[in-house]
Amino acid sequence: MRTPLIGAGLLASLGTAILLIALFAGKTSPRGHIDGNYRKVAAGTYASPKTPLRVAGEIVGKHPTKERVYTPNGVYLRYHDAVVGIVPVAGGGSRITVDTPERGYARYHSAVGGDWGGPGGRAAFFRGGGPGGGGK
Repeated sequence: MRTPLIGAGLLASLGTAILLIALFAGKTSPRGHIDGNYRKVAAGTYASPKTPLRVAGEIVGKHPTKERVYTPNGVYLRYHDAVVGIVPVAGGGSRITVDTPERGYARYHSAVGGDWGGPGGRAAFFRGGGPGGGGK
């Protein structure tokens, strides 16, 4: 009688584990890594003696994202809960900012706008425009 209960408990635990993995897969955030590895200079702002490309490589190595923009003015990484901007500073090194997606998009719009489209992605600002869209 106990064997079916143990089996059911194991299946329920396995199902819960799979559900949690599915919910949180790809939802990695670099905030803790940045806070623990770079010198904090202000709220949400950090400094590193390394180049922006090297800092970006370190961050992406620990917290992968496919949402990246590389420009001569910096490297920008987008996560589900943060936008990380890594820009060079005079004299060498980098300034690293960690913002909400909305704030990061507003701050770095000139660099990322053509690639990301908006804080929620390209479709975030789609408002239709098909037949019967109004305008008369």
